[in-house]
Amino acid sequence: MFFMALNFLFLMIMVMISVAFFTLVERKMIGYSQSRKGPNKVLVLGIVQPIADAMKLISKEMNLNHNSNFIMFTLAPMLNIICSLLMWMIFPFNYSFNFMKMAVLMMLSCMAFNLVTIMMMSWASNSNYAFIGMIRTISQLISYEINLIMILITTVIITEQMNLINMYKVQKYMYNLMILFPLMLIWLITILAETNRTPFDFSEGESELISGFNIEYSSTSFMMLFLSEYCSILIMSLLSICMFTNLLPTNPKFYVTYLVICFIFVWTRTTLPRFRYDKLMKFNWTQVLPMTTLMMFISFPMKIL
Repeated sequence: MFFMALNFLFLMIMVMISVAFFTLVERKMIGYSQSRKGPNKVLVLGIVQPIADAMKLISKEMNLNHNSNFIMFTLAPMLNIICSLLMWMIFPFNYSFNFMKMAVLMMLSCMAFNLVTIMMMSWASNSNYAFIGMIRTISQLISYEINLIMILITTVIITEQMNLINMYKVQKYMYNLMILFPLMLIWLITILAETNRTPFDFSEGESELISGFNIEYSSTSFMMLFLSEYCSILIMSLLSICMFTNLLPTNPKFYVTYLVICFIFVWTRTTLPRFRYDKLMKFNWTQVLPMTTLMMFISFPMKIL
């Protein structure tokens, strides 16, 4: 039990460091895609820019709305980042937790509770802008979470496993990617929507909603929301590898694939404009959801054969 706790603590520290430097990589890539350098002043080539940004955010004064529910207002961002970090418990490391036999259910539970924290944030802010942003964000996340669950169910049917470690073993001779390649493409679209990334970043529609549900947040609370979003991006990239390949962290190809999926998140942000909201919802309910449902039903006879 001691080694499990120590392993989990080490994992959390590494996740926080990874999130910090992933933001630097993203800003550099966006900069070069727009023919500019990006952060390059702090230390050598701007390498400690994330640490400088974190210090700046922590040192800022927290502006509190007098009409807000103070306890829930301050508690919700903490719960949000805790849920995102708990999702990393599904990571198939050596000293694995006993209840991770149901890793997929654990991840879905954390994602469902993240929705509740967003509702808590917008309601406790007592702001009309935050409330409108919450309605749009919640409807988007719930719509695309259905697709995410459908795709997860399909992979569970094919592999007959809900544990990521066993999913690796089942794919020893044939990757799920070879059987479910169209589903992989839909999965990439779904995780972009689920993590509120461009072109589906309606929770942060600055020109429309003045930053959405997190409009009242600043200082440390805003940093927690920022870390939570990027933590979700990294865990979704990891889950993509676990579901569709059998690459282990001991294999160099694992890290190459992981970086490619993380690159896709940044690439879409530099390339695509934001969707119109009604087109986003229509795209989900009329095109993506029927395809995922069809793939799920096809997976039953595929497994029997």
